Amino acid sequence: MSSSDGAEPHPPASAESSLATSSTPNFNNLPLHTEMRIMAERAYEQYKTRGDLDALEMSIQCYHIAMGATEDDHPEKVAIINNLGLALSTRFKCVGELQDLEEAIFFEQLADALTPHDSPDKPSLLSNLALSILSRFEREGRADDLEEVIRLWTHAVELVPDSHVHRPGLLNNLGLSHQTRFEQLGKLEDLESAIALHARAVELTPDGHPDKPSLLNNSGNSHQTRFEQLGKLEDLESAIELHARAAELTPDGHPGKPLLLNNSGNSLKKRFEQLGKLEDLESAIALHARAVDLTPDGHPDKPSWLNSSGNSHLARFEQLGRLEDLESAIALYARAAELTPDGHPHKPSLLNNFGTSHQTRFERLGLIEDLESAIKLVTHANKLTPDGHPSKPRWLNNLAKSLARRYERTRNSEDLENAIAHQSRAVDLTPDGHPGKHTLLNNLGTMLQIKFGQLGSLGDLDQAITHHTNAVSLAPEGHPDGPHWLYNLGNSLRERFNQVGNVLDLEEAIRCSTHSVELLPKNHAERASNLRLLGGLFDTRLHSPHAQADDATRAMEVFLEAMQHPNSHPLERLRACNQYTGLLSEFPHLFTTLPRHALLDAYKYALGLVPRCIWMGNNVRGRYASKELPVIGVVVNSAVTAAISAGEYGLALEWLETGRAVVWSQVLQLRTPLDDLQRLHPRLADDLYHVSQVLQHAASSPSDSLPPSTEYRKTQPSLEGQAQSSHTYALKYEKLITQIRELDGFKDFLLPKTLLQLTDACVSGPVVVINVHESRSDTLILHGVGDVVCVPLPDLPLSRATNIQSQLWDLLRAKRFLNRSRGEMRDEDSDERGGRATAMDPPDMMRKILADLWNWIVKPIMGVVLTLVPPSTTLPHVTWCPTGPLAFLPLHAAGIYPKHESTNTHPQTIMDIAVSSYTPTLEALLKPRTKVTAGDTKYPKALVVSQPATPNCDSIPNTRTEAEIITSLIGQSTHLNDTGGTVQAVLEGMAMHDWVHLACHGVQNRTDPTNSAFALYDGRLTLSILMSHHLPNADLAVLSACQTATGDEKLSEEAVHLAAGMLNAGYKSVIGTMWSISDYIAPEVMRVFYTVMAEQVEAGGELQPAYALHEAMKALRSKPGRMNAFLRWVPFVHFGL
Repeated sequence: MSSSDGAEPHPPASAESSLATSSTPNFNNLPLHTEMRIMAERAYEQYKTRGDLDALEMSIQCYHIAMGATEDDHPEKVAIINNLGLALSTRFKCVGELQDLEEAIFFEQLADALTPHDSPDKPSLLSNLALSILSRFEREGRADDLEEVIRLWTHAVELVPDSHVHRPGLLNNLGLSHQTRFEQLGKLEDLESAIALHARAVELTPDGHPDKPSLLNNSGNSHQTRFEQLGKLEDLESAIELHARAAELTPDGHPGKPLLLNNSGNSLKKRFEQLGKLEDLESAIALHARAVDLTPDGHPDKPSWLNSSGNSHLARFEQLGRLEDLESAIALYARAAELTPDGHPHKPSLLNNFGTSHQTRFERLGLIEDLESAIKLVTHANKLTPDGHPSKPRWLNNLAKSLARRYERTRNSEDLENAIAHQSRAVDLTPDGHPGKHTLLNNLGTMLQIKFGQLGSLGDLDQAITHHTNAVSLAPEGHPDGPHWLYNLGNSLRERFNQVGNVLDLEEAIRCSTHSVELLPKNHAERASNLRLLGGLFDTRLHSPHAQADDATRAMEVFLEAMQHPNSHPLERLRACNQYTGLLSEFPHLFTTLPRHALLDAYKYALGLVPRCIWMGNNVRGRYASKELPVIGVVVNSAVTAAISAGEYGLALEWLETGRAVVWSQVLQLRTPLDDLQRLHPRLADDLYHVSQVLQHAASSPSDSLPPSTEYRKTQPSLEGQAQSSHTYALKYEKLITQIRELDGFKDFLLPKTLLQLTDACVSGPVVVINVHESRSDTLILHGVGDVVCVPLPDLPLSRATNIQSQLWDLLRAKRFLNRSRGEMRDEDSDERGGRATAMDPPDMMRKILADLWNWIVKPIMGVVLTLVPPSTTLPHVTWCPTGPLAFLPLHAAGIYPKHESTNTHPQTIMDIAVSSYTPTLEALLKPRTKVTAGDTKYPKALVVSQPATPNCDSIPNTRTEAEIITSLIGQSTHLNDTGGTVQAVLEGMAMHDWVHLACHGVQNRTDPTNSAFALYDGRLTLSILMSHHLPNADLAVLSACQTATGDEKLSEEAVHLAAGMLNAGYKSVIGTMWSISDYIAPEVMRVFYTVMAEQVEAGGELQPAYALHEAMKALRSKPGRMNAFLRWVPFVHFGL
């Protein structure tokens, strides 16, 4: 008797007990059994009015004593036994202990057996027994229990005439049992019987009777169920009217009022789902909130009202896409599950809804923890639900959906197989004609389509289409999920057309998708997805032999609507933008009526969506794992290319900056000084500062990385608590930013920087930004005051850039330079022998790669750069900001190197004509330069960390030698060696020193880039920890470890590496490594580097770490045999100022 959205069963009206309360004022001279009976009745009444479980416990104890003290032939014996059973049944509903329910059934069966057939109490006793057996059915799902319930209530009804005071209540209860059997077996005659029985119960009950509201409520429930089965709107209208009348007849102080408000809200929510009227949903949310507010904590119905409130908030999220509704839903579901013990019959339903809400948040935000929580919760719901229970197919369905989504994220084929198995079982357990059958078929079809994508078997795709077709055909007209099922059918038909080429599949897919869009409310959050499918189908036909004249126009129209849909997921809107601009670029002759700048206008709109795609409420790891970042990279790349093609070089540079290192930019945004805001609007500034501090802390997951003993880990809240807190503060942050931008003078507050604001990035030399696209590649050189020069790179198509990256990484993998530690790298390997065989010797392969970089990229760029910088006795400084596959290539070492160092051929290399640095973004170069006074004895303070024997790592003994070299050159230094180099000590030391040198193992984690780390004595100092720290006085970080600037090839635009992490933490200059380095080479490099740095400090002026590293590289490669040992000297790079 549970509603379809998982609410608690509706209790029957009246006829529930034959308890007679006594008003005896005292117990003088009363028999023990009478005294105990009166005490039991009073305690039970106290429980009913106050929800006091201790009073219920006392009632049961007193009834036990009363029963034992009463003679078998005493006239009160049966009543005492029955009431004991009723009290035990009540405790079961509160606590969930099955033993209470079994004892209740035993005593109630005994009371029934001791009562003659013609006794006036017989109907009430039968009813009480039926209620307890019904509770066992709801807990265990045994079909024979439900049949017994119907038999008992049918018998009770037969024993009383229409005029009997209990007749309406018994009719009501019999109707409820028929409705429950309908929900289990799907037989419409049960539902029709329920409706007739409820109507008769209402008819027999006069207005003003205290049971009238409850009877009206249950009658409304049965009409609502028939609406869900047949889709007849008149049933839903009847349900709403009956529920509303029931609530109106009941005063606020009545204990049954919350239930009536809850169900009235449920029926209005159903009408919203049917007609899409937002006012119905708003009313439902208000009614559910009132139900919750009127119910004290500890009341057994509180979880049900919380659950219904969660359902309505989730529905509003699905409609409007507002994250605050989703967060509210999750919090309400969590509270409902928390208040309900495992043994409670409705615990599985609450766990299921809680899990489903986590999956919904996963779909929106992409955080894998949400998906894992969903699987865990719904798995628990399934374990608590026996086979044969009517809800089992629903729980299996939800578990299957979550497993299928995890497969799509992790590609673990076991997840997909389990998903299909669970979904198939859910279908098999559901009889034909059941109202939920079409949902299960639809989802099975979707999983088989995923399997087709994995294995490529057309049989799986054909089965998917069959299931999707059956789901659509079985669904009643007007079903709220109809658009979703039509979408899935259209999608699977499109897939088969792509495989087989049957135009009938394409035409049917267009018909289904068109109908799906027509049925979906205009403001529905999924509308952009449905529009994108329809537009994609028109696009598919446009590129096929079956093209129609208006395909391009129709595709553009739906893509435009999708990208502008305010309630849809920002990623779906961004994808629609990409499709829209793609068509516009491909077929400009078809859209001559559009404005000249229509393409750039569309990209401008798309770039405005980028900040909304990566949500600050996620921790950084979740943001990097999200599906949004690769899409953003593609769109930004295309937008920049379009701007360059239009000659808008400044705009192209602004757009490239907007779409690069999005996550880093968000973290840095939280640290923006608020001086102007503080001066004019101090309260808003304080609020924003507080919220920003919380989000900075929540951005990383340090407790996953710190050693077990650290105090920091001990103070961390639960993962769910952290997520709820960060999501809440992210919503507050968005509201504050909106509020601030509405103030005079703050309309551009924290918006992406303009070209003029980025000009200071090139103070120390030109900044070279390279954009690589499938249609063209270009360089944008920022120099002077907002001057941007474009240098086309005609010899660098995207395929060639990708190929160079693949060649380099294949070489590095073959030589194990991407997975060897510093301790494994030996100087005797400097001729680069060893590893797997490659097509050519490693030096030759590296020489070719560096030559290609020189000829196709660096040489044409430097030919222009050298004309832009004034003549000087020192080499010009160039900062590279490459994109795409170029982000992983050593542009700083590009050149033509002779094969034999003894030849007189002079190399043509970038190092001969310029000093190189890298930067992940232009904004990273906007920090103030460090200038020192000549002879300053207070600067710098250097923290030097060496880890010669880190536990569980290869020994790297030369790190100590390296550290001693540095401390001898830098006067004010603190050396943390070996056991002194703990995570906590290093973090504290970084806060107190200007420079930090880390000579240790570095680890690039390719599964989770934010867990890339420095291996310290007691644990790992991860990128996620670094991202949570801000060191505003920090100047220089030298990362003498392996792979500290390697990055993640799947996130080329995000600079997810340790060097960028140090820039983000506040360091102005960072020395890092692109791949593994040798423990024997590093001290040589650092001796020269710090010697030059010490000379710069002594001389005073602006520090130039890039020049110091340049000198160190020159010294290293000038040694005999080192010039061609490219893999040894090339990995050292400089980032920042």
